[in-house]
Amino acid sequence: MGIASQTRVIYHFQFLDSARPELQASGFRLQASGFSTRDAPSTVTQEVKGRLPKVSQFFVQFFDTCKNRKIKCDEVHPACGNCLKHGVSCDFESPETPASASTPSIAAPSPVMSSASPVSTPRSSSNSSIMPLYQTPTAMVRAHSNPAVSRSLEFRLLHHYTALTSQTFSDTKEQNHVWQVDIPTIAYDAQYLMDAILAVSALHLRSMHPEDHSLIRASHGYMASSIAQYSNLLNKGLSEMNAEALFSTAALIAFQASASRRFDDDANGTYTLPLAWFHSFQGVKTVVLASWQWLRSSNRVYPIINSQPALFLDPDPERKLFFAPLLEGLEEQLATLPAESQPATRQAYEHAVSFLNWSHQKPIRNRILGFAATVSRRFVDLVGQQDPRALVIAACFFALTKMVDNVWWLEGIAKREVNGILSILPQEWWPKMEWALRVASHEGPLNEEIWGSTIRSPHENDSIKLEEEFEAGVTHHIELLASMVNGYVDKPMLEDPLIEEPLD
Repeated sequence: MGIASQTRVIYHFQFLDSARPELQASGFRLQASGFSTRDAPSTVTQEVKGRLPKVSQFFVQFFDTCKNRKIKCDEVHPACGNCLKHGVSCDFESPETPASASTPSIAAPSPVMSSASPVSTPRSSSNSSIMPLYQTPTAMVRAHSNPAVSRSLEFRLLHHYTALTSQTFSDTKEQNHVWQVDIPTIAYDAQYLMDAILAVSALHLRSMHPEDHSLIRASHGYMASSIAQYSNLLNKGLSEMNAEALFSTAALIAFQASASRRFDDDANGTYTLPLAWFHSFQGVKTVVLASWQWLRSSNRVYPIINSQPALFLDPDPERKLFFAPLLEGLEEQLATLPAESQPATRQAYEHAVSFLNWSHQKPIRNRILGFAATVSRRFVDLVGQQDPRALVIAACFFALTKMVDNVWWLEGIAKREVNGILSILPQEWWPKMEWALRVASHEGPLNEEIWGSTIRSPHENDSIKLEEEFEAGVTHHIELLASMVNGYVDKPMLEDPLIEEPLD
C-alpha cells in the first residue's frame, strides 16, 4: 500500500476518537442516546433526571412551567398564553380535574399499550386515585386523556407514519420499505420504538398543521416517554434482543432532533446552538458500533446502515480543496493552546473540513448528513464552546443541507442555522461565512455558480481510481471500527490488508 493510500485509510479511522471514550467509559450507554449525564436540567421529571442535558431540552422544555422557563406569564386563566401556545397543561389548571372530552384538540395522547398488557376497566372518579401531574414521561402523556380521543389520535399518527412519514427518510425503495413495514414490526415488542414512531409522525403532522395543539403535545409527550424507556434500556445494556429496536429508536430521535429545530422558540430572540442535533446523530453511531455483532446480520435494519457511503476523506495537506480557507491561521491558533490539547483540536478541525470537501463534491443526502455523526467529540465540544472556527465549519455543514432540503425535516434548516451562527460569530470571522450565507439564502434550485464548483450527479461513478479501489462499502468500514471498539475480530478481517498498518 502506498503512502498516500495509508494516509487516507488512517485518516478515515480518526473519527473513532469520539466513539471509543463513549464505549469504554461507564456512562457510554447514555451517550448512545445522544445525551450526557453532564449539566442535567433540574426541571425534567424524576424518571429521566440526570439523563438529558441542557442541549436536549427540546424534548421536554414545553413541560416546564413559565417560571422554570424564565418566561413572563400573562396569568390568564384557565390556561396562560404560553402554555396554550405550546399545547401543554398549565399550572393554573387544576391537576385534579381531567381534561374535558369536549376539548379533544389539547388532549394528551396515551401511548400504545403492549399486546400483552391487560385491559383495565375504567373506575369511577369516586374510587380512583388521583395521578400526580406529570409524574413521569409515560404518566405525563397519559394524564388528562380521553381514551376514545387518544385511540383515535394514535391511529391517525400510525397511519400517517406508514403512509407518508416513513417515505421521507430515504431516497431508495428498499429503505422506504424498511421504514414503512419493518420498523413498525420491530415496534410490536418495543414500546419505546412505538412511542418514537408516534412522536415523529406527530411532528410531521405538526409541520402541516402548526396550530393543532394536540399534535404539539403528542410529539413532545411521546418523545419524552420514548427517551425515558430508551435511556433505561441503554443503561442495562445492548443485546441481540434489543439491538434492532434501539438502533431504530436512535435514528428516529436523530430525525426528531433535526426537524424540531424549525419549531424552536429561541428565548428573547437569542440563537441557541443545535448541539442536540450533533449529540443525537453521534448517538446513532455509538449504538451501531456497540451492537454491530447483531445488526450486521439483521435483514430488517441492515439496508438502512448499508445505504451510507463509505468514507473517503482526503486530509488535503497542501490546502488546495474547496474548504481549505476554513483552516487558515490554524497553526497560530493551536500555538495558543496547551500542548496536550493541540493534537485533538487539530484533528477535530481537519477531519471536519475533510468531510465538508468530500460531501461538497457529490452532495447527496446520506453523504451530507453523515457529518454530525462522523465529526469527533472534540469538535462537538468546540461548537458548544462557541469556538469561531468550529462554528464556521458547522455553518458550512448546515449550508450543505440546502442541496437536500426537499424533505420536511430539513426544510429551512440551512437558512435558520447559518444566520443563527452568524449572529453569535465574532465580526472578524464573517468573511469566512460568505459561501455559507450565499447558499443558505439562495431561493430556488442551486446551480454551480452558487455552489462554487461542479455538482456531481448522485448516479455519477467516482472518477478517482483510488476511491474506487478503497470504497468497499460502509459495512466493511463498520466491521473494522467495531472490532477496534468491541474487541472482536472475524477471521476474514484478520486477512484484510488494510488492517495491519492503520491499526498499529
